Amino acid sequence: MFKKLYSYRFEFFFITQIAVLFGSLFIQREIFEESIGPILFLLNLIAGIILISKRKDFFWFFLILLVSSSIIFGLTQANGEMPLFTSYMQFGIYFAFYLAVTFEIIRQVWYSVQVDKKVIFGVISGFISLGLIGFFICMSIELANPESFEGGLLAMQVGHAHTLTEQLMYFSFITLMTIGYGDIIPVTPLAQKAAILIGLIGQFYLVVITAVVVGKFINQRDSDK
Repeated sequence: MFKKLYSYRFEFFFITQIAVLFGSLFIQREIFEESIGPILFLLNLIAGIILISKRKDFFWFFLILLVSSSIIFGLTQANGEMPLFTSYMQFGIYFAFYLAVTFEIIRQVWYSVQVDKKVIFGVISGFISLGLIGFFICMSIELANPESFEGGLLAMQVGHAHTLTEQLMYFSFITLMTIGYGDIIPVTPLAQKAAILIGLIGQFYLVVITAVVVGKFINQRDSDK
């Protein structure tokens, strides 16, 4: 059973990522943020465990993250709110998770022998994970130095608890894809360096990883002939 799940690891991880990012489009925002979103993050953690299940060093690390996140979610649902310290713990858990899982996705794609739809899902999932890492970087800067980012809907943070999260998530992906609408602006030197880093990471990933996968596909096609 577990081996069968492993063969669909990239698909499962990709589906849970999409659900985390876009679930609020189909479910009422308050319900999604308070209940559905945390469950989807846990499913994404489970998908990550399946993805790295052959790496025993990562497996136990991910399992600890899953158990810790599950306990925090349970306590939050029981108490009705998440204390600030617990929020920071949850933030750290997801940050560590996406750093580790992105490394593993890139490693598996890099060393893949055959390019098929699983590898394509892996490439896409890796890019989405980089956007999430960018979000955690921006969020860390904003928490340490408030008002490091301005513009967009950030002025509506008061009374809208999830506005900061949504806006920095948006900023991270727009920067990663080098779209750069300019509605949200990094105004401190650290935030500006983070924006440069996110943009560079996105470009390096597209140029290097995509080139490797395309090269393997061309060699694979030529070999089949």
